[in-house]
Amino acid sequence: MRDLVVESGARARFSVDGGAGRIRVAFDPPSPGSSWPRWDRSLTFDDKPLYGVGSLCDTCELSLTLLDWPADEATGIAARMRGRLADLDRLDAALLAEWSPVLGELETGHYRALLLDLPLERVSEPARSWWQRRAAARAEEDEDNSEYDDDRPEDHWPGVAHFQLTAPVAGGRVPFTYGALLPSQPPQTLDPATVDRHAAAIAAGERPAAVVLGWIDDRYVEARHEERWLVGAVLDGHHRLAAYAAAGVHARVLLLARVGEGGGADGGLEGLEEVAAAYGRRG
Repeated sequence: MRDLVVESGARARFSVDGGAGRIRVAFDPPSPGSSWPRWDRSLTFDDKPLYGVGSLCDTCELSLTLLDWPADEATGIAARMRGRLADLDRLDAALLAEWSPVLGELETGHYRALLLDLPLERVSEPARSWWQRRAAARAEEDEDNSEYDDDRPEDHWPGVAHFQLTAPVAGGRVPFTYGALLPSQPPQTLDPATVDRHAAAIAAGERPAAVVLGWIDDRYVEARHEERWLVGAVLDGHHRLAAYAAAGVHARVLLLARVGEGGGADGGLEGLEEVAAAYGRRG
C-alpha cells in the first residue's frame, strides 16, 4: 500500500501496487466467435465467479446474478481486521497501515476508503427490492411505453437475500441512486447466536463495522432513465449487518472502492462523494 492520505476520520485514499486481486471485477472469457470479446463481467473470488455483473453498456439495465459461492469464505480476506472493527469510529493512518497486508489482497489500483453509517434493510423478495421497485420510479418519470416492455424487472433480481439502502441516496445529481450490499457466503449459514451477540453490542452503543468492497455503477437506461447504484460485496460482517438491519440502526460500514483505470471497476468519484456526503461517519 502506498500514497496513503487520510482526509478525515471518515475518508481516506490509497493505492495498492502488486495487489493479489483475490476479489475483483473481471471480464468473462469471450465466447468463441463473439464480435464482443470484452462484454460480460463477473465479481470473482480467487478467479472463481461469485456474481455476474453484466456488461459496461451504460444504456442497459444493471443486473447482478449469483453464480456460485466461493470454496472458502471471501470473508477470510478481512478476518485479520476484526480486532479494530469491533467498535470502529474513525479512520487513521496507523489503522490503515496496520491493515496493509489485508489491503494488498485487493487488485492493483487506486482506492477510496469511506467509513459510512448506512440505513439498511434486509430484502429477500424481488418485489421489495430496488431491482424491481425502480421500475415504478421510471413509470412516474416517463409515461411513454418502453422498448423493453418484455424485460421483466424480476429478471434482474440477484437471486439471493441481501441488504439494501432503505431509500435512494438524497441530494445527488442523479435522482435515483440505489444501494445494494450482496453476501459472499450463503445467508442461511448465519449463526443466530452471533447475530444476537452483535445486536446486544449495538444496543449497548457499540458500532461494529462490516467491510465491503464496492463500486459506483452509472446507467442511462434506454438512453432515457439516468440511474446510479452503489454496489458492494460483503467481505466481512454478515452477522453485524443482520443485527443492524433487525434493530433498525444505521450500519457502520467500511467501504473500499477502486477508482479510475477502467477495466469495469471504476469507482465513480462523483457517486462516492455523494454517498460520503449523505452517510459519512460524523464526528
